[in-house]
Amino acid sequence: MKKKIPKEYLPILVFAVIQLVYHILMREPESSDAMWFFQNQLDAYSLKDYLMTRYETWASRLLIEAVLVYISRNILLWKVLDWIFWVFLAWAFAGLFPKEHRERAAYLIVGFLLVYPMWDLRTAGWIATSVNYTWPLALGVFSLHGAAKAFYNEKTSPLMWTLYGLAALFGANMEQMSAVILAVNFCAVVYFILEQKSVRLYGCAIIGFVIAAAEFVFIMTCPGNAARKNQEIINWMPDFGTYSLLDKISMGFVDTMHHLIASGNLMYLCYAGLLAWIVCRKTKELRFRVAAIFPVGFNICLVAFPDMLEKQFGKFSKLFEKNAFICGNNYQTAANYIPTLLYLVIIGCMLVSLVAVCESYFELFAQAVLLGLGLATRVIMGFTPTIYVSQERTFFYLYMILGISGVYLIQNNRTLFAEQNKAYHTWKLAGVLFAAAGVILNLTEIGSC
Repeated sequence: MKKKIPKEYLPILVFAVIQLVYHILMREPESSDAMWFFQNQLDAYSLKDYLMTRYETWASRLLIEAVLVYISRNILLWKVLDWIFWVFLAWAFAGLFPKEHRERAAYLIVGFLLVYPMWDLRTAGWIATSVNYTWPLALGVFSLHGAAKAFYNEKTSPLMWTLYGLAALFGANMEQMSAVILAVNFCAVVYFILEQKSVRLYGCAIIGFVIAAAEFVFIMTCPGNAARKNQEIINWMPDFGTYSLLDKISMGFVDTMHHLIASGNLMYLCYAGLLAWIVCRKTKELRFRVAAIFPVGFNICLVAFPDMLEKQFGKFSKLFEKNAFICGNNYQTAANYIPTLLYLVIIGCMLVSLVAVCESYFELFAQAVLLGLGLATRVIMGFTPTIYVSQERTFFYLYMILGISGVYLIQNNRTLFAEQNKAYHTWKLAGVLFAAAGVILNLTEIGSC
């Protein structure tokens, strides 16, 4: 196989086989959104009438829902297409890296994709969640290839400009992905202007930015989004209208950080552990080492020793169990500030760790923007009354950004790993074990559906 297939595609081939097994095992619940709603819509409406109704009463995801109403009628076709999109996603992520480092990047990307808890995407049914989350992500990442090529001083053909634009059009139809495409292309355009690059080189980034900006305006002005929000306030959070801007930010931030640190997910543990190891290898300064180890230790304490914490520190433990956020109703209670302050300390520790790890201000800025963008894609859920209903699937983009940030950390510190031969092989073994654990957990959860 190594003789027939380019090296960078070998891990993607393995990933394709594993994803094929996943999709064979997947069973769409009868009560899912696709089964009870989307597959029946074309029996009562034409596509145009359906989309106009949704625009006026429910959602701005017209491109996504146009696909959903067709794909929901054929589960086998969805399985084939979704399998293709997952493999395409792995390839698209690898394409963000320069050719000379793409082989290692492909292995690392496949590793973190295998660690991702696939069962998070079944909460509204496999079909609806994948078309709303996985497909826009895959196409959105692909649309960023133009900016990546410009960064590596590679030219892009007019045909690829068109394909990148179409991919951005579909990807940005999802609110979280729209924010990602908009922010990344904006930063890229500013960078290219400052570097005085030719517009012909980074025209793709300008096109992607314009498309994402237009979609963002469309999302914000869609009457269906406002109507849906009002209905969901009634159904899920009657007090939502009393929350201020700061209350909503607090709710989104606390819920996001609580899930990352206390849910036992492997993605966060892998990322925080990797960052801590690099810091400890690159510097002997105690302040940096403590800052790097604290997020890992706090995560392990909350996940591995919940009973001990409840027994020894009952009141402290309950603050994290109820996941309280600061709002106008409880701002006077001092104890409610403890989780928020601890979460801010953890973020501060990770930023300090990045200061110790990054070799340049540009790298530090890029990593900080990337992680900030990932956090924002989930914190923004505080502005919706369904934050506690949607839950796991809304962390999808944050997990993916954590994974990509981790890959960049390893790529940018590859000499450090090469110098520590034993540590390098230990990390490779640990990565394989984590990926294997992720596959086993996914097989178990998907097979039990």
